[in-house]
Amino acid sequence: MAVELVLLLALISSSVGNANNRLVDLECKPADGVVGQTTNISCSFIASVADQHITVITVFVYKNGQKDPLFTIKNGSESGDARFRLPSVSDPSLELTDTALTDEGEYLYMLLTNRGIIKDGVFRISVTAKYNEPATNSWPENIVEGQGANLYCNASGGYPAGVIHWFDKINTDWTKSATLTIKEGEDKLLQLSSKLSFPSIDPSWAPFRCVVLNSRNVQEGESTFQLKMTGDDPGSPVTVTVGVVVGGFIVIVALIALLFYRKRIQRKYHQHSERMTVTCSSLRLQKGRSYCRRQANHKEKCVNSAELRKDVLLTPFREV
Repeated sequence: MAVELVLLLALISSSVGNANNRLVDLECKPADGVVGQTTNISCSFIASVADQHITVITVFVYKNGQKDPLFTIKNGSESGDARFRLPSVSDPSLELTDTALTDEGEYLYMLLTNRGIIKDGVFRISVTAKYNEPATNSWPENIVEGQGANLYCNASGGYPAGVIHWFDKINTDWTKSATLTIKEGEDKLLQLSSKLSFPSIDPSWAPFRCVVLNSRNVQEGESTFQLKMTGDDPGSPVTVTVGVVVGGFIVIVALIALLFYRKRIQRKYHQHSERMTVTCSSLRLQKGRSYCRRQANHKEKCVNSAELRKDVLLTPFREV
């Protein structure tokens, strides 16, 4: 306050000799800023005499708790935080460009005008940041009907803390069943994370809506989440039936393969039997007897009575 008193005395001394000097009040409204945007700080003069033409000559802006001025205008020259500006010397309203979260707080505003010294004006800046569009996902990603699942909704980049609401297809509010987590980033912006858990989920409830509300309960974003279903419960009768059908199909395929295999072996044995057919005159058996007869083509042939057996050489032949 000592610095402010010295400043006021300097302002008063600079205005001595002006017969029309009058004390002028300054009134400023609370300012609502948005991160990254321009904040308008609306202020107005309250003069003791109506219809006075008031011109701003000197400006000092202090942030509460700081000793040095944050922004000044002297002799038409500006210094300090270049984001502040006085758009018009006839209007005490200020502008703050590229607003940041650190700009939030209370400020002291001191002015010297052509009509006198302004009593200390005070204004406050509140800063908000809009949340990004929410992102949704589930765990597991592919949900089994009748089993448990967790649905997640995340929204970042906002300030101050907001909330996330959950709704199903018929707008049933599931928010009370969800858990909300709020994390602060390095830039002081917040991330909202909501987890909605189901011990047993019904796909008929889908789709679900994740709605993000700011600190003023105003909606800032919404995301619709459709469940990804992977099938029935592995222990359900339907799954068991499918397993039986698949198992039976495998057995049938195996039997068909075995049948073709046996036919192939029979063809091989048949070919072997034909090769064993020789003329009687050239056949010499080590065991047993053979009987032959002469065919119409005058060729002698012998036929093994056991045509397909491997022990063809050990079995007597019969006459055909």
